[in-house]
Amino acid sequence: MSTIDDILSVLENGTRRSILRQLLLDSTYPLEISRALGVSQQAINKHLEVLMKSDMISFSGSTSNNFGPPRKIYSPKGFSTIVIDYAPGFLEVNNYPLEDPGNVNNSSGEITMDNLIDVNRKLDSLMEERKKLVEEKNRIIKGLRNHVIQTVHDMLIR
Repeated sequence: MSTIDDILSVLENGTRRSILRQLLLDSTYPLEISRALGVSQQAINKHLEVLMKSDMISFSGSTSNNFGPPRKIYSPKGFSTIVIDYAPGFLEVNNYPLEDPGNVNNSSGEITMDNLIDVNRKLDSLMEERKKLVEEKNRIIKGLRNHVIQTVHDMLIR
């Protein structure tokens, strides 16, 4: 598993994020990614190498046709939620790995757009609550810091 610094370094690049978005739609090969993104195949291959080293994608097989050699197929992996708190009193970066749900079959119609809308609303609500908690944490840290500074100052004056 990659470190949080590795993941952030990989994700800071817009082309790599675009490649990941493309692979989330469908596992595919470099030429197809190149065409979809309008980026040279050589550049795509270099980015794929970085994504492989960071464990964010994997080689998942190959496909062949009558027009050329077999093509390597890449798939996304190593999913996670990354949370960065940058406040006046602290900076924290956390990575929470996510399970891969595997193949999801919706033949029974149980998964709907309403489900997605509901989950997104819940996530938005949680983020608002989280924001309030981060602000409270920041106030506490700043208060404790001021208390320690005042205590040390008082001890030095004595």
